[in-house]
Amino acid sequence: MSQLATLPRYQALAAARERILTGAARRVPAAAMASQARAMGLWGGKEPIFGHDAQLGLLLDLAVFAPVGDHTPALEREVRASAPAEGSEHAEVLAAAQQARFTLFHLGAPAPQGGIHAMDILRGTPLLLWDAVLEREEFQGCAFAGRLMQLGEAEMTCGATAPVTDDVLQMVLGFPVPEAPAPSHLPALTPPSDEDLASLREQAKQPDFTVRLYRAALNLGLLGPLPKR
Repeated sequence: MSQLATLPRYQALAAARERILTGAARRVPAAAMASQARAMGLWGGKEPIFGHDAQLGLLLDLAVFAPVGDHTPALEREVRASAPAEGSEHAEVLAAAQQARFTLFHLGAPAPQGGIHAMDILRGTPLLLWDAVLEREEFQGCAFAGRLMQLGEAEMTCGATAPVTDDVLQMVLGFPVPEAPAPSHLPALTPPSDEDLASLREQAKQPDFTVRLYRAALNLGLLGPLPKR
C-alpha cells in the first residue's frame, strides 16, 4: 500500500482535488471539448475519439486549465459556482488549483515522511511530490509532464499527467525519432544535456508547448494505442 494512502491529510486533499476536477470537467462545453480534440488529433469528425481513458484525460486537462481556442477554462466556471467553507481542504485545494503550473518533473527516491523526492526539470528546483500513484517503485527515475499545485510543504499533481521519455523530449525538440513499439514499461529518463535543457525552457514559454508535449506522448503510444478512424 502507498505510504501516502495512510496519511489523513493526503486523503482529504486528494478527495477535494477529485471533487473539484470532476466538477470542472462537467462544466466543459461541447464546443470547447471539440477544440481540444482537434488540437490533439483526437477528433473523429463529429465527436472526440480516444482509445484509452488517459487520452480523454489529456483533453479534459486542457479544457479545464488552458483550453486551445477562445474558450474559458472550466476551472474558472467551477470557482464561480463553488462556495467552500473557509479553512476547509476544498477551499485550500481550489485556491491551489488556480495557481497550478505546467512543468516536467523527474521522480527520485521515496521521501521518509511520505511522497517522492522529485526535480522540476524546467525550473531546476527540487520538490516533494505527493501522489499515491507515482509513488510506486516502478516509477522511480521516470519523468512526467503535468500541472503541480503547492499545498503546504508538498506539491500535488492537478489534472492529467503524461509520461516523458527520451523520445518525447527529442520529438518536442524537433529531432527525428525512429518508429518503434511503445515500451512495455516506462523507461527512466536520461537527464537532458544543458543545451537541450535550455532549448526546452525556451520552448516552454510558447503557448503551444503543452499541446506539443502531450501529442508527442500520444503519438509514441505512451498513453495507450491511438483510436482507429
